[in-house]
Amino acid sequence: MTPPTAGMNPRPRVGLVFTCMCLIWGSTFVALKTGLEETPPLLGVALRNLLASLILFLIIYWRKLPIPFDRLARKQYLTVGLLDFFLSYSLTYSGTQFIYSNISALLWASIPITTALVAHFALPSEPLTFRKGLGILVGFGGVVLIFVGYGFGKSQNLLLGMILVMGAVLAATWPSVYLKRRAARANPIVLTAIATGIGGLTTLLGSFTVESPSQMIWSPLNIGIILFLAVFGTVFAWVAYFYLLEHMEVVKLSFVGFIAPVIATFMGMIVLNELLSSTVFLGAFLVLFGIFLTDARRYARMLVRR
Repeated sequence: MTPPTAGMNPRPRVGLVFTCMCLIWGSTFVALKTGLEETPPLLGVALRNLLASLILFLIIYWRKLPIPFDRLARKQYLTVGLLDFFLSYSLTYSGTQFIYSNISALLWASIPITTALVAHFALPSEPLTFRKGLGILVGFGGVVLIFVGYGFGKSQNLLLGMILVMGAVLAATWPSVYLKRRAARANPIVLTAIATGIGGLTTLLGSFTVESPSQMIWSPLNIGIILFLAVFGTVFAWVAYFYLLEHMEVVKLSFVGFIAPVIATFMGMIVLNELLSSTVFLGAFLVLFGIFLTDARRYARMLVRR
């Protein structure tokens, strides 16, 4: 995305991009769940990542972005590609087969909490303070309530699906902490393009090993879902995120972590009739409150600022 031209007020554009990003991230779980009815999970991950990688490489070519390939850059490409776009995506798709899309979204909302915990051990500059520790405990309690309210004692598949999605959250935690410890060598778009390519090719190999391509139904709806997840859920979301980083305060931008799960929850209820118990809603509130506690000072400063 190009920056606003001189003399123009960027606020309306920034607000529109932020709103679109929240809506897209909130809707991806409903789209993912719907697509899984006609797409094997690993094949769905592979198609999404490979298409996104192709589009991102076209953006790289258009903007003439450099592609570093030294030892550190290669290590970062592999770390993000294998842990995030291969393992985490594969676990998310596999787990969401068995559970509601909004449950998957609510479990994914806990990633700031797992990141804060891992960062305490990996990043000396981000120690685990009392406030962060309390936020982690509250958020973890919320995850437990979601498990109790939705999965325990009801079905082994429900419990398995939730465990797989939480495994996806944990897999995605390390790349974000790792890139904080060792700043990315490549432009974020370059990093994402190569990482999605690695994740897509690896997942495609896994799909050919354990899945049958004949299970894929090439209906207009299914093709549209794959295009939506690749173009908007991956490419647009990443480019929009980097654009907003240049035009918004980081704390304001981080509120997408609160808004997107709420959108996903209500979209699942409205579109897919995924009704949740009061226990799950209480758990969701605790997860979001735990996220707030882990960085309460920055949020408080932003809320009281004129």
